[in-house]
Amino acid sequence: MIMNWLGKMFKKKKKSYNTDCNYKLLIIDEKEELLHKIFGIAEERCEELTKVAIEAYKNNDQYHSTLVDVIDHCKHTNEVVFATLITQKVVDRFQSKEKALSMLKDLFGNG
Repeated sequence: MIMNWLGKMFKKKKKSYNTDCNYKLLIIDEKEELLHKIFGIAEERCEELTKVAIEAYKNNDQYHSTLVDVIDHCKHTNEVVFATLITQKVVDRFQSKEKALSMLKDLFGNG
């Protein structure tokens, strides 16, 4: 009985998802061509989220940590979706640059 009580007292709480929010992606203007405009995200906010994604990538060693930093700056579901997509583009761009530099170093040496 005491062991059960102690077990409950020191048992870690499991992380769980927030279930009291309603996550809906809103299409603001489906006639637009650019995704941020379709989602109703202003040009300035689009640039701001892109800068946040770049800085988060530079400041983190792991992709999930990058996403945590980026999502912390978002205000609603549309921004979360957009920022996640932008973050992936940022990662792809930096990784392709790193691969190209690595190939050049291999080709011409490290000197």
